[in-house]
This record gives sequence, structure tokens and C-alpha cells, in this order.
Amino acid sequence: MKRFLIAVMLVASSGLGAQVQAQVSDVQSLDKQDVPRAVAEQVTCDGPDIDMMRRAFAGGIVFTARCPGNNANYIQSLVYATDAQGTKARLLMFPRPGGDPADSVSNIRWFPDTHEVTELFVDQESKICRTEGRWRIEAEGQPKLIFWRQTRDCDGKKGWRIVTDKRARR
Repeated sequence: MKRFLIAVMLVASSGLGAQVQAQVSDVQSLDKQDVPRAVAEQVTCDGPDIDMMRRAFAGGIVFTARCPGNNANYIQSLVYATDAQGTKARLLMFPRPGGDPADSVSNIRWFPDTHEVTELFVDQESKICRTEGRWRIEAEGQPKLIFWRQTRDCDGKKGWRIVTDKRARR
């Protein structure tokens, strides 16, 4: 097992109109044999065949498995457990506007202080080319969608449409 301290200080304007600072977390890399079986069984993509990462987050442990992606998207499946041994492991399902929840997210940013994760997803073959989502991980690792915006502009420079309402952000 390798241990990393990732300290990336990023100050940016969020879609919520506020300056945000992300992410400081202690991340551990796990070899395949060190991944708890209960965790590996939850992942629905091809991730468990490779190494996984884990970090303390939102009152538990979040394990991340890399899923197949492309040049624009680093996709990961997230499994929440109450401890590093994988107790009560369950795949995190991320609600999205107007659709089924997703079992993976891409290009994640972690916000440990607020228990939030963000996603940036680019699909140049879709009418909605670029989406950004933000979820708060609540009790027992339940993601709650608090912000979603999307645009047809693949560069993300114009045409953003906010899909969540202000009540969801609280």
C-alpha cells in the first residue's frame, strides 16, 4: 500500500457564484489484493481489476476505482464504507436531473470540509456537450445533488444553463 498526501489548493469561481477552495486529503493507493472483497463487489465498471484508492471522507471511507474513459474524462466509481475494512460497503449512486442516477463520476474534485464532490463531464457526441455537477455526501454516504449546469458549448465558455433550483443548494 502506498500513501499519498494530496494537497492541491485550487481557488476558483464555482457555479454557485462563490469562491471555493479544494482539496486536501490523505489518499492511499491499494493493490488489488488489499481491496476489501465487499468493496470490490460493489463496483460495476472494470475498475476492480486494477489498483484502487481510498480516503477518509464524509464520516466514512470512500474507495475509488478507475473506470474506462476517454481523453476528456477520467471516470471513477465510488464505494462508501464505514471503515477501511469495507464494512457496509455500497456503491454511491449520483442523482442527475431528469434521469437515472449514475454509478460513476468523472474528473472529480473533492471538498472534504463540506463533504462535497464535483464532476466535470465532456461528451462531444451529445447535444449537451459539457455538464458540471456537485453533490454533498450525507449520512451513510448518500449523495445529494446540490448543483447542476450544462451547455452545448464543448469548451464551456458560453451557453450555460443551470438545472437545479436554489432550494437544492441548501
